[in-house]
Amino acid sequence: MKTVTKWLAAATGATAVLVFAACHKSNSSDSNPNIPKGQSQVSIYMMDGPADYTKVLIDIRQVAVEIDTASKQNDADHDDQWDDSYCGEHRTRQNSSVIWDTLNITPGVYDLLQLRNGTDTLLASGLYSTGKILKIRVTLGSDNTIYTDSTTHYPLEIFGPSPSFTINVGRTNVQNVTNNEFKLWLDFNLGRSIFFWSGTFYLKPFFVVFNDMVSSKVQGTVLPPGAGALVTGTNGADTIYAVPFGNGAYKFRGVPAGTWSFNFKGRNGYQDTTILNIKVDSMKTVKLPTITLHR
Repeated sequence: MKTVTKWLAAATGATAVLVFAACHKSNSSDSNPNIPKGQSQVSIYMMDGPADYTKVLIDIRQVAVEIDTASKQNDADHDDQWDDSYCGEHRTRQNSSVIWDTLNITPGVYDLLQLRNGTDTLLASGLYSTGKILKIRVTLGSDNTIYTDSTTHYPLEIFGPSPSFTINVGRTNVQNVTNNEFKLWLDFNLGRSIFFWSGTFYLKPFFVVFNDMVSSKVQGTVLPPGAGALVTGTNGADTIYAVPFGNGAYKFRGVPAGTWSFNFKGRNGYQDTTILNIKVDSMKTVKLPTITLHR
């Protein structure tokens, strides 16, 4: 189990991102005339899944959104995600205006490690009733597998009684692109989603919603490619990870503002390197200097 422990330690905090892009019907002339009245268009892309495993295969079966059809996407959020006028009308969360819409998706098994550093693939798209997005629900199948090297693999057992996992959505998580187009992103955190206990790998998806348009990005290159570096960013309690592509390029998305340190952990005899005091501001792309590791 030493090999398993090593891979687990290296992968802690790794993430994958589901990109959720929603178009909301409005009365503006900037609205999409091809969207039926009373409905909105949604497209979901999956991307960026760094981890120090060889493969992480996730079986995605269904994606649904909970919609408050009596509210607008730009309504203010409160603890229960209802706006003042809606609560003032003495409505409750059990009201029939709150519904679940199941999206038309292409179900299947996705290797999250092929979708890192900005690469994405279309996961789901479809129409749903216009309103304010309150929650997203992702349902997994049973065909989930983790590879710790090119041939060694283990089943990923879903932890808990249900294969469905729900994520709350707030107004600030949604980016207003046009009068009838909004986007939001889901961070599928692999390090907090996979754990090893009593001889079994378990999967308990941990999602974080973020707005890619108002959060920072950090990117760079680490050389030589044979160093097999794992890039780790730390800022207080926040830790982010990236596994570079074969050419050494890597990219973080949804990076909170602050002062970060980045460690480049080499393998195959290459020594580690750390750079300190990298300031990250919201809505900016920070380009780190090219790092060359040495034996």
